[in-house]
Amino acid sequence: MIPLKDVAIVIPAYEAADTLAKVLSDWFRFGAVSYQIWVVDDGSPDGTGDAARCMGVGVLNHKKNRGKGAAHKTGFAAAIKAGYEWIMTIDADTQHDVGEASRFLALNPAEFDMAIGTRRHNMKGMPFDRWFINRLTSMVLSIFGAHKPITDSQCGYRLISAEVLRKVPLRTNHFDTESELVARALRAGYRIAEVPITTLYTSPRSHINPFLDTMRFIRLCFRYLFWW
Repeated sequence: MIPLKDVAIVIPAYEAADTLAKVLSDWFRFGAVSYQIWVVDDGSPDGTGDAARCMGVGVLNHKKNRGKGAAHKTGFAAAIKAGYEWIMTIDADTQHDVGEASRFLALNPAEFDMAIGTRRHNMKGMPFDRWFINRLTSMVLSIFGAHKPITDSQCGYRLISAEVLRKVPLRTNHFDTESELVARALRAGYRIAEVPITTLYTSPRSHINPFLDTMRFIRLCFRYLFWW
């Protein structure tokens, strides 16, 4: 079991001013304190950073939109610098249930290096482009890199050892970074666990670009197969 006090919480956020207060309030109710939470405002035009500051948590700002992966990397660097050995990531759009963090924290830290939420029993309602990309990348990772199937390589709800983030270089900056982290961790011999979670697709729109991000994921799969 991993104590909550030993975990940094990194929340990449873009145009999330309307949802951040609920996500952060849920974390406070769960038992987290403000100094262990970092919101990375990825160049939002809607006051996302102000919404986070009003809640008293750490706010890291990108002057312009650089991508979800870049936001993750900024948050990871801050959490590692602060001395945390575990980093939990969660999306800012209320699609994840904060209470289910207990499922990640209940894992034995001696048996895994990164735990990924899996929505395999709750894909209903997922937009088709996100479903297609997720299935493609998960299939490639499962066939060529994992000793057991990876069912949800893109899920943003994760618990990651700081060692993985210190040792695994990340080259991408967009939605493909989450899958890149899984791919590189597997290649480096780190152990991946999966945690069943529920997900609500309540966000009014996705920030995934159906064409550009699909191309990025296909490129990621080819890199994984032939270059890494």
